[in-house]
Amino acid sequence: MARHVFLTGSPGVGKTTLIQKASEVLKSSGVPVDGFYTEEVRQGGRRIGFDVVTLSGLRGPLSRVGSEPLPGRRECRVGQYVVDVTSFEQLALPVLRNVTKENRNRLLTEIVTCVQSGRK
Repeated sequence: MARHVFLTGSPGVGKTTLIQKASEVLKSSGVPVDGFYTEEVRQGGRRIGFDVVTLSGLRGPLSRVGSEPLPGRRECRVGQYVVDVTSFEQLALPVLRNVTKENRNRLLTEIVTCVQSGRK
């Protein structure tokens, strides 16, 4: 039986830390895990966006503050962030497709990053 974990919560409560530690414990116990999480990207103490990070270690941009999409990319916005749809599709969609194909434990987190304007 496949198990899925969807973790939500307010910014800064430790969702990413929990996922990182839990996936390492499961991996070291021989339990196959797969999934992804989002990680805040900061520059000069200010949040400038988010990356999508797979549990296998791949990383790519999910969103960045800005007015222009990356060259050759579709523009999708969430508040002040331009979302890199192509990067998300390349990293996260294969993980999501595997969930329905394989009957094994899966650790999935933060499929959608909720951006709350006005919070630092």
